[in-house]
Amino acid sequence: MGADASCTLSLFTAITRKLALRQGGGLIAAMLVLQAGVLGVGGYLTLGAAKQGVEAGLRQSASGDTASAHALTHEAIVWATASGVVLLGLSLVGTSIVIRKYDNVLVRMNKQLGHEVERRSRQSLVIRNGLIFGLAKLADYRDTDTGRHLERICSYSGVLAEALREEFAEITPAWIERIKLAASMHDIGKVGIPDAILLKPGRFTPDERKIMETHPVIGADTLVSIRRRVGDDELMNMGIQVTLSHHERWDGKGYPFGLVADQIPLSARIVALADMYDALTSKRVYKAAMTHDEAKKIIVDSRGTHFDERIVDAFLRIHKRFDDIRRELATECDTRESFTLPESAKAVEAERARLAA
Repeated sequence: MGADASCTLSLFTAITRKLALRQGGGLIAAMLVLQAGVLGVGGYLTLGAAKQGVEAGLRQSASGDTASAHALTHEAIVWATASGVVLLGLSLVGTSIVIRKYDNVLVRMNKQLGHEVERRSRQSLVIRNGLIFGLAKLADYRDTDTGRHLERICSYSGVLAEALREEFAEITPAWIERIKLAASMHDIGKVGIPDAILLKPGRFTPDERKIMETHPVIGADTLVSIRRRVGDDELMNMGIQVTLSHHERWDGKGYPFGLVADQIPLSARIVALADMYDALTSKRVYKAAMTHDEAKKIIVDSRGTHFDERIVDAFLRIHKRFDDIRRELATECDTRESFTLPESAKAVEAERARLAA
């Protein structure tokens, strides 16, 4: 019997050593196998001892020694019972250990899974945001608004929204991040405007102005089509609001629908002021750039007519930050206008020479 027990223990030891314990599931499986082995060996030893006690009692009874037979049988039963209780206790302890280990493994795996999901979600958002801004930038290249127009609009909108946090409960840090990107989509509808109108350096005729004023609807319709495919999305919803309503006016004289006051989404009201400031302080083919103070005066004069009074007041509190952003993101020499073909060819040749060296 001792040899059998030794062989059984050796078998279970060999099995557990060969198990791949790199993952939590492998560790738990190994512990379960080991526990089953302990119970099996213990049960085998207990039954063997009980059998020996009973056989000894029978031999004593056959020889006429009844008292000894009863004593041996009683001893075997007590020993077997005690062994069973011990084995049951060991089984409970082993089960508790296995459950605890399993719980720990699950907790660790859940944390790892949560970190991985969070990492991939962040990566997907970065890719999505980059694609959105890139498409908006591509649309912006059809306009005469050259340089870093979109970067400035996004920055102006972000700092203005931050200054309005105490006045509007809907403005949260996540909301501010969304408007920074949604602002870049405000003029994507201009891709649907003919070049003869979009790039015209002079004033529009009444008919041309009507066509030009369709670009908010074109842009919003484009984003709505995207939303139908990708599903509801807070950024896309805000982008639609900004694109459709950033030319509305507080007094109802804007376009395309003549919305009045709070009918205009807050995000569009903020981007409207940011867009106006950038348009005033940027050079165009048909006008020179205004100074910061000149643009500020026009915005202040438009308080309550073109713009929400609260947004103008917030602008006045942080107007120096607007000026800082304007200077930081200024286009001293727009690359698309000043980087001529000969200069481009020289740059290419210089790069080739550098690589060849």
